[in-house]
Amino acid sequence: MKRSLWIVVVVLSLAGAAMAEPRIVPQGGGRPSIFAPPVTPAGPLVDVVREMVTAFNNQDRAYFQKMIAPDAIWFDEDGHHMAAGVWMNRILSATPPRKLTISNLRVSNWDTAGWAGFNYVVDETGRQLKGTNTLFFKKNGNDWQIAVIHGAIDTFAGAH
Repeated sequence: MKRSLWIVVVVLSLAGAAMAEPRIVPQGGGRPSIFAPPVTPAGPLVDVVREMVTAFNNQDRAYFQKMIAPDAIWFDEDGHHMAAGVWMNRILSATPPRKLTISNLRVSNWDTAGWAGFNYVVDETGRQLKGTNTLFFKKNGNDWQIAVIHGAIDTFAGAH
């Protein structure tokens, strides 16, 4: 009987610990933050994203025709689903050309897949579009290709 009671106490204690809210206590105490800590991005996708920004700013459509998988989809903040290659071609066709800058780059990759996320500012004539992008990549031979893009404009900044 004592042994059964002991097992029940241990199981209930472990179950309670497993269901407890995870706590990330900031250095110096205080309330835990839901935001990811700053990072120094590393890995092959850092270079891929840097190349992508350069290609965007040079309106290099050939780069994106190779970089974006033929079946890639672009999701925006309004719930639209667009063919990523077609949408990127339209963006790159803007006159005068748009200029892209990014910040807060975060990346992760596995052998055949990975992701990158960042904040962006696109300078257009007379206005700036700000938002976040998340890219999902797949490996195609030795090359990384974009499979999914989630490009959200910061609608709170009055971009629409």
